[in-house]
Amino acid sequence: MRVALDEGVLEAIGGHLPGHDVHGVRQLGLKGVKNGRLLAAIADRAFDAFITNDKRMEAEGQLSGRPFAILILSATNWPVIEPHVYRIARALDEIKPGEVTRVDVGRFVPRKIRARSQER
Repeated sequence: MRVALDEGVLEAIGGHLPGHDVHGVRQLGLKGVKNGRLLAAIADRAFDAFITNDKRMEAEGQLSGRPFAILILSATNWPVIEPHVYRIARALDEIKPGEVTRVDVGRFVPRKIRARSQER
């Protein structure tokens, strides 16, 4: 499966998705390309899946009807995602073209908030 990673998704994830041909938008020369044009470029390049953490794309209604599958990750921080990367691999194995699914890979909690909650 050919997989494109959005700018906010760490390219390190690709090394944890064996059997998939993973490319970051930077590698594809699409860095800085805005959502609608980016999704069109991914379709034009015949990718099977797109992984993003940009929840605005979904809110803007830009995801439905695409010829590729879309995974929306719940977090972007690698230490948070790494223990859950198997969920991304499983979602890629199960998702079909045109589908959009959210993948729970944990939640990043900034240190300041974490420290305050531990004081209570």
